[in-house]
Amino acid sequence: MARVLTLIAFIAVTHALGLLRAPGTATGSATLFLGFLLLASYLAGRAAKVISLPQITGYLVIGILVGPYVFGILTVEMVEEFRFVNGVALALIALSAGGELRIESLRERLRSIVVITASQIIVMFFFVAAAVFLARGSIDFLQGQPDTVAIAVALLFGLVAVAKSPATTVAVITEERARGVLTDTVLGITVLKDVIILILIAVLIPFSAAIVDPAGGFSLDKAQQILLEILGSMALGVAMGWLVTIYLRQIRAYRILFVLGVAFLSVYLADHLHLEEILIAMAAGFYVQNFSRQGRRLLHALEVNSLPVYALFFAIAGADLDITALKTAWVLATSIILARVVALWISTYSAARLVGDPPVVRRYAWMGFLAKAGVTLGIANKIEENFPIWGTSVATVIIAMIAVNQLMGPPAFRWSLVKAGESNQQPTPRQFRARKSSGTGARHLET
Repeated sequence: MARVLTLIAFIAVTHALGLLRAPGTATGSATLFLGFLLLASYLAGRAAKVISLPQITGYLVIGILVGPYVFGILTVEMVEEFRFVNGVALALIALSAGGELRIESLRERLRSIVVITASQIIVMFFFVAAAVFLARGSIDFLQGQPDTVAIAVALLFGLVAVAKSPATTVAVITEERARGVLTDTVLGITVLKDVIILILIAVLIPFSAAIVDPAGGFSLDKAQQILLEILGSMALGVAMGWLVTIYLRQIRAYRILFVLGVAFLSVYLADHLHLEEILIAMAAGFYVQNFSRQGRRLLHALEVNSLPVYALFFAIAGADLDITALKTAWVLATSIILARVVALWISTYSAARLVGDPPVVRRYAWMGFLAKAGVTLGIANKIEENFPIWGTSVATVIIAMIAVNQLMGPPAFRWSLVKAGESNQQPTPRQFRARKSSGTGARHLET
């Protein structure tokens, strides 16, 4: 309660400062409000942890509340200014994802990772696409449109169903200090799917455009460009990983600042060379972990950076969500979300059973893929750009889906890690007092 009251008072004071802000000075005060967002998200994260929710949920909720679409403490211009900070945070999260991938674990789980990934992509894509096409008569913006448009919209929603949020998955794993077969499987699928979804975006959006307007034709140039970007990003990431290895081995000083600098460099190079910053950072982290002895040092530096990084990243992501989209699109968005959840559970369970995975993977792995964020938002933006007549309506539904999935995804995944016995998070003060009173606190902490 003390944390909640402090947070409310803090928001009220900052809101008052916002009201006193002179017109036209929104961008000039962005630094002040970025500091506010960091402190507010920290308090919200701690409050969420007390009630056994992931801190990420607290970060997201506070971002939504103070963002331009609810209380309006942050303006749209401020959120735009924060995007570079968001990019650096995403690069650090991707470095952590690559650093958590170990070849030994991947070798043991490779067959399972490949089969479950393929099953999820195929089942989720066709299940959701078929559901949208069959329901075309009840979708407002498809009324009076030819079947070719309905097919294109169905394919695009199938693409959205496949996409997920790798940053959210990595953040929950890091927060819970999770280790085990479920964690390794979900993390491996997350990284593999992140590469595949980039290829699907490059192919399916031009293909959908060709269905709507056959005269425009279909070109594979964009797909080839994306493939080159993927290969280039991985090559650059390996080179950066090699340099990081040399620094950590030879110099060793200022590791935390150095890793932060690597994230900045990833964003800068990705922007100027038109590459994927996530893949650059993932490849660098993977190289350091598996082709040097510096993996432990890298992960330690990333863990020290994790609190402010995750707090800012997910708070900004929450502020960027237009939650008002739920008012107009909640019926269609909820229907597609339910169809996606059913397809996700079926595809994950059946594939895990096929390859003989242990019960924890069959029962709980699907919960690691509920959340949606940056990649899905990028798909929404591309659809809005490429299909001006009905693209905005589709984008609105996608944003509503992101809002719901991003709020329910982290708690569900955390619950699955706890049920699987793979969460190594320290107990909250309330949990500690309860265990201490029951005589189990010391034994739990020792474990």
